[in-house]
Amino acid sequence: MGDLEALELIAPVDITEQKKLPEMEIAPKMQPKGGQTASRQVNMARIDESPREVPATVSTAQNHVKARPSTDRFEIGKLDSDQDAGNGSGRGDGTGDGTGLGDGDGDETVAAAVSENEPPPPPPVKKDPVKEKPLIKNMGVVNSIAIRLPLPAIPAAARTANAAGTVSVQVLVDEDGNVISANAVSGNILLRSSSEAAARNARFTPTKLSGQPIKISGVIHYHFSG
Repeated sequence: MGDLEALELIAPVDITEQKKLPEMEIAPKMQPKGGQTASRQVNMARIDESPREVPATVSTAQNHVKARPSTDRFEIGKLDSDQDAGNGSGRGDGTGDGTGLGDGDGDETVAAAVSENEPPPPPPVKKDPVKEKPLIKNMGVVNSIAIRLPLPAIPAAARTANAAGTVSVQVLVDEDGNVISANAVSGNILLRSSSEAAARNARFTPTKLSGQPIKISGVIHYHFSG
């Protein structure tokens, strides 16, 4: 006989279909609860970032625009605002506590803070019309303080009647020392008109009160002999 080959009989293996394992369900990505996305007026780099381009100009003016936040989530808008970390919607009636913690319901309106402790403005000062009225000082008889005192002319009628006596003329002098009114208050009627005319040409030194020029009033006496 030739070479004998040893053969081993192996029972067939029962091949069964393996069950497919269930796929793991992937939990959806958590979205931040509430909160408002940060916004910027311009997409300006922060100072901690390396500049991408060398600036062409250098300005010393203060920059009031905020740089972009460290988070990648921000949008370009009309205001510079940061992301709200609280649970509020940011669309409430403006009654939030203003702590900036995101738990209020204030809206997006930027309101100016008014201090309740600030005192009210003082009431307007009413001007007293009596105090505002120009002061006139009565000087009595002013013959001695006149720097120019012309003598009155004697009218022909007064000469014929041999009129004599003292004529008193009430005068009002302005701040520059000029007579602005003259009115005879006593004396012979034939001598009053000429006395008033002479008094109007008189001149006085300006009078001051606390350094302020004032008007004065007084009486000029003219003596006539017969």
